[in-house]
Amino acid sequence: MNQVDTITLVKALEADLEEVHALCQRVAACTPSSGWSSDYPSRGLLANDISTQSLYKVLHEGKIISIMQIRPWSAFMKGEEAADIKTWNKHAANPCGLGRFCISPDFQGQGLGRRVMQKTLETAKQMGYDSARFHTETANPVANHLYESMGFSNMGMVSEYGLDFFCYEMML
Repeated sequence: MNQVDTITLVKALEADLEEVHALCQRVAACTPSSGWSSDYPSRGLLANDISTQSLYKVLHEGKIISIMQIRPWSAFMKGEEAADIKTWNKHAANPCGLGRFCISPDFQGQGLGRRVMQKTLETAKQMGYDSARFHTETANPVANHLYESMGFSNMGMVSEYGLDFFCYEMML
């Protein structure tokens, strides 16, 4: 069992694209409940995340073992505002959207997801965000259990891309 002692989020670089894409492909193949596939997230989508400096990585022994995206909620919902739920916390003045969160299959089931999410929330708060929001597939019970056990509020549901998603939020 691999043990990760320290969690540090570092912005992913253009040079990381192939490793990040390979990680996403492994997660898609080994974690069917993630909703990811050989087509999602695409290399182009990940390249855009890196170019906008919104994709972060966690390294262990020089290898990327987790990624997480942190971006303004308005960027997260750009072009999809009409599909958004109306039940988000009205007190959130500067929410961020989280996405592309995954843990290498080699490190799943060891509490790393919780630790990466905790570090992500700390980082988002340091960046000036006052809440964190994201969508997670309803068919992903492991992820949904994690978020609910961490105190995220389930604010409702949306259907996008032919899938159903829970909408989670936490004030920071």
